[in-house]
Amino acid sequence: MENFFVKQIVDITNGQLLCGDEHTEVLDIKSDSRVLNKQDLFVPLIGEKVDAHIYLEDALFNCGAAFTMRHKEATKKMLESKAAVIAVEDTLTAMQRVAEEIRNRYDLPIIGVTGSVGKTTTREMIYTALATEKSVFQTYKNYNSQVGVPLTMAKLDKTYELAVLEMGISEFGEMPRLAAMIRPNTAVVTCIGAAHIENFKTKENTCREKLRIADYMTEDDIIYLNGDDAVLRAYENELNHKLVWYGMSDFCDYRAENIHIEKNMQAFDMITPNGRYNVKMIALGEHNVRNALVAVAVAGQYGIKEEEALKALQSFKGQRQQVINTKYFTIIDSTYNASPDSMQANLKALRDMSCEGRRIAVLADMLELGENGKEYHSQVGKYVKECNIDYLIGYGPLSKEIIDTAEIESFHAKSLDEVVKHLQMMAKPNDIVLFMGSNGMKLKDAMKEFL
Repeated sequence: MENFFVKQIVDITNGQLLCGDEHTEVLDIKSDSRVLNKQDLFVPLIGEKVDAHIYLEDALFNCGAAFTMRHKEATKKMLESKAAVIAVEDTLTAMQRVAEEIRNRYDLPIIGVTGSVGKTTTREMIYTALATEKSVFQTYKNYNSQVGVPLTMAKLDKTYELAVLEMGISEFGEMPRLAAMIRPNTAVVTCIGAAHIENFKTKENTCREKLRIADYMTEDDIIYLNGDDAVLRAYENELNHKLVWYGMSDFCDYRAENIHIEKNMQAFDMITPNGRYNVKMIALGEHNVRNALVAVAVAGQYGIKEEEALKALQSFKGQRQQVINTKYFTIIDSTYNASPDSMQANLKALRDMSCEGRRIAVLADMLELGENGKEYHSQVGKYVKECNIDYLIGYGPLSKEIIDTAEIESFHAKSLDEVVKHLQMMAKPNDIVLFMGSNGMKLKDAMKEFL
């Protein structure tokens, strides 16, 4: 964020300067009052449980400027802080308008990544492939939402040649707002699954909303779509853009064949318009094969040779799936989040790994699946059975559906402490243990305790 001053922010947001110097320069945007620096713009947001305006007066002593929608007049404490206070109708909308202006000032290509599952890993793989030759900006932490995207955009500066940004939505109307802030030149849609189905009701609704990523794209811009996703294929004719398909299906422009695990590495043949490559990666699972396909495709669009992109991806680890090798066990950590699609992909990876002991799955509830939550968990249970998993530990009320359907040796834990104690009692050397569940289930705490 460069050359932004309070006066410009007031104009951008149609705000009113209540106090402070309009010539104050702003270098970053923060919504957390605990991490403010002197040249930050503090945005107090109103959440379901907390209205951050309660932190406003104290925050002003640590920042250069702040929004407010509650104080029509500057209080004595505000004036003492010497910070600039801008009254706006809505602090979130104001922050998003600033993000739009940031986008206006930087004429660099932006790759937008969305989908029900796999956004972060796909974004990280695309970043890894592009970064072999380019200066690439990417989503800050996991800031991909209505709040997160503006906070990410505020960290953009002129040193970057490209940007890869996640675009995460959970409700109708959110994608158009993200698209207005980011205005991607290239879009990637990973898949249409059951994530947030509680709000979208159907996968078709989810798909239509995700595809609004293209609202600000031109006909010459490229959209990369997962060719193995039946819902996405059904909407092919609704997009007036150049489409590039990736996946295992025969018609895909970037395709994978001969997919297998070799010495606990993901191996496959990648077929592109330019050639055929034998690939081995640390990242396991067919979902990561697809991620690699689109990463190579997007990198090629921006001038990166396929061989260089693949070389970089071989050692890619990412933050979502970690394979931890200990003295006694191999741990697959997929505790950040879970959906039916991602859980099945990880179970398949567990099935395909070479294992001298047993394959154990520790599965917690998948959240935000709406009224069909039990059915989705039952589907996972059927897949557990198909994958010949040796032992299953469930945690959470819905995981009982997985256990009942899997019909294998299992244990249903009533607490995270029970998960740990039972696993410590029954796990044996050379076992492989998969930990997976929605982040809200806090299964990572149990995994750390077990380790």
